[in-house]
Amino acid sequence: MFFFDNILVAIQIEDTLFNVHKYQLAKSEVFSDMFKMPKPKGDQPEEGSSPENPIIIEGVAASEFATLLTVLYAGQFSSNQPTPDASLIISAFRLANMFDFSELRACLLPLAEEKLGDVDKIVFAREFDIREWLAPAHIRLCQREGHLSIEEARKLKVDSVLMISRLREHRTQYNTAIANFPYCRNCTGWQYYASGYYTCKHCNSPGNESYVSYYGSGSMGSKTTTNDTTLEAEVKKWVEDGYAARAD
Repeated sequence: MFFFDNILVAIQIEDTLFNVHKYQLAKSEVFSDMFKMPKPKGDQPEEGSSPENPIIIEGVAASEFATLLTVLYAGQFSSNQPTPDASLIISAFRLANMFDFSELRACLLPLAEEKLGDVDKIVFAREFDIREWLAPAHIRLCQREGHLSIEEARKLKVDSVLMISRLREHRTQYNTAIANFPYCRNCTGWQYYASGYYTCKHCNSPGNESYVSYYGSGSMGSKTTTNDTTLEAEVKKWVEDGYAARAD
């Protein structure tokens, strides 16, 4: 048999009134402590007892509080429920952290880890002091093929951008061709000529012998390699020294 407390608590945020079940708010250490405070004497109404006497909360957007309630009433997200999008998770986690909803925070954290990209993981980890996310996210950004976009760089701030750019410079590109095997021009981008007059584009030396001519990158392309052990060790040391936690 299930029994839920139907007492509603009136909360005003900005110009919006919320009626929230007390048992939901009691999951928060902040609200729980508030409810334990002595009740007013005489005929003075209790704060939150009606829309005319709401608990007024400053410094929070009504839209963010609505997001918190959406997640709070949804309960634990099962495999049958769609996972909320990243913006909702971040907004709800921010207030769950502010009001100390410990169970909700524990529920949202793995969802944030699943939904957020590496750049947003770093931003999130800095805001909520989740240091164990910082090194892996920075390492993946150093190792990925694509460079940081302008928008990503704005989010990361200067320390992270400089560190990632410096470590990416140490990546080595190599041709995928195997030595002593024949390849065609379409694959390599190079054409061999047995003899002929030419001037080398690189050193400007003239010649009259065999040479190769470059027609552009072939379909084989090249691969990039890094010394992962060295890279990971350097990033972890950088995080331990506290640089990754800086917001600017």
